[in-house]
Amino acid sequence: MSTPHLVDEDNLGGIGIGPSHSPAAVSNKRKTSEAWKQFKKQKINGKEKAVCTLCNAKLVGGVNSGTSHLLNHIKICPMRKQTDIRQYTLANNKTEDGKDTLEPYTFDPIVVRRKLAEMIILHEYPLRMVEHDGFREYSIAVQPLFKLISRNTIKRHILQIYDMEKEKTISVLEANRSRISITTDMWTSSNQKKGFMMVTMHFIDDSWVMPSLILRYHTSLNFYTIL
Repeated sequence: MSTPHLVDEDNLGGIGIGPSHSPAAVSNKRKTSEAWKQFKKQKINGKEKAVCTLCNAKLVGGVNSGTSHLLNHIKICPMRKQTDIRQYTLANNKTEDGKDTLEPYTFDPIVVRRKLAEMIILHEYPLRMVEHDGFREYSIAVQPLFKLISRNTIKRHILQIYDMEKEKTISVLEANRSRISITTDMWTSSNQKKGFMMVTMHFIDDSWVMPSLILRYHTSLNFYTIL
């Protein structure tokens, strides 16, 4: 008994057996051209048009029009060069009907480096992680445009964040009109296994919210010099 031949229904021109020569089947076959990755069919004023999804150019899109003119447009499309360095990603905001929308995302190396520095600060990762082979391979796989950096570079970004947060704290203190409570807390870093004493200020702002800002901290090794 012969083995039955499996057929992909998506490749059939119609429901019946055998090749279909209907206009719809011919149209679907022609639409498999590489050009249709950047164009979509649209009927405008009763005529079939091929609309560029990047620059919205409207070209002839009939069944007998071919695709050579579409391929030529792709080569000169003014928006193609810009979108070559973009990715489309799901935006956080949703439409009124609750569906996610696709929005263009432009890679910004400055933002990425800042987020990397914030991640290292938050989780107490060692600075040398940016030089680990695994991290470098992962970064290139996720975003080939990401420029690999050294531990000294990420250290500089972390210190920049520190200076920015310090200026913010000074501005808050200068603008504060209420009394300030100073507390000290002892805690141990889960990653570095070091003991710290932290000096924190608490106050009530104009919105009746109580912020808590870290003023300074010291390790147990150098605490004796402060006393």
